[in-house]
Amino acid sequence: MTYMTGLQAMSESEMKRLSLADVRALAKEKLASVGVDERGSDNLADLIMCCERDGPRSHGLMMLPHYMQAFSSGYAKGDASPSIEQIAPAILRGDGDNGYFQLASELARPRLVQLARKHGIAGFTCSNIHHLSALRFETEPLAEQGLIAFCFVNSLALIVPHGGDKPIFGTNPMSFACPREGVAPIVWDQASSVVALMDIKLAATEGHALPVYGGLDHEGQPSKDAKAISETLSLLPFAEHKGTGIALMVEILAAALSGSLLSTQTEEKDSFGALNIKAGVTTFAIDPAKWGNPLFLAQVEQIAQSINKAPGARVPGDGRLKKRAEALANGVLVNGELLARLSI
Repeated sequence: MTYMTGLQAMSESEMKRLSLADVRALAKEKLASVGVDERGSDNLADLIMCCERDGPRSHGLMMLPHYMQAFSSGYAKGDASPSIEQIAPAILRGDGDNGYFQLASELARPRLVQLARKHGIAGFTCSNIHHLSALRFETEPLAEQGLIAFCFVNSLALIVPHGGDKPIFGTNPMSFACPREGVAPIVWDQASSVVALMDIKLAATEGHALPVYGGLDHEGQPSKDAKAISETLSLLPFAEHKGTGIALMVEILAAALSGSLLSTQTEEKDSFGALNIKAGVTTFAIDPAKWGNPLFLAQVEQIAQSINKAPGARVPGDGRLKKRAEALANGVLVNGELLARLSI
């Protein structure tokens, strides 16, 4: 079966081109309309714009109705004021005050950078938060300051462990970023599932199949049918038992380390009709300058150049840079049906 991207599957008449400024303005307006304060609406509007700019589009304007529902239902707090405390020489712990993680992350990042530079490695873990976006925007700012970064978040139980029959883990994403000398950093993020949930929902909305077996259908069989998988909400881990191990690791680092809800604990989510659980996030920052190898950046560059010399290969995550340049120059195409639902 030939896989079509969303833009290939939909005609130009079904899409509308918006500038990035228009995307941000729309997101901010809609968030403010459901009671999100100035700081929170600025933060999430920036995040939505970045997702439309760099990808994944499934985490951009498509997420806006879900954000709005979380705030309008009272599940998330529109005027959240997160707090950060230093609980050990190189460890920060946050309470998100029932807001979105990005607010707490923005508050903690300067101190995390400072501690990583002082100790060589530092960590930040946060609970009582909502998180529904691409983790690359958490690690990239740290790499831009010369640090190696890892970030982990657990999410609503959707992944069926290899050999199992019901979801235990969230799609449990992770991200890695590393500085490079004179060029944009290496930045990648990925789910522990074969395909991220919102990419499945996007494919179902736009009417095309998945390129791979991404989940179980109503008969419990592996399927490429995006609509069926979006109904069963039973996703497959990537690489079978190997992906199951990664999802387990993320669950421990994000939920257990922060003291947040496990992926299977959905009672509060269900009572509000929300998309996400109140998950946990843990970020680690490493200062390579403290680890004793003066050739670190040169060796990173050697690795990157070896990848780029291979026909058809590229450094993981570098695809975002082309998308970013195109979006800055020409804006982005947005699903017309989505925009109609947002009443513009």
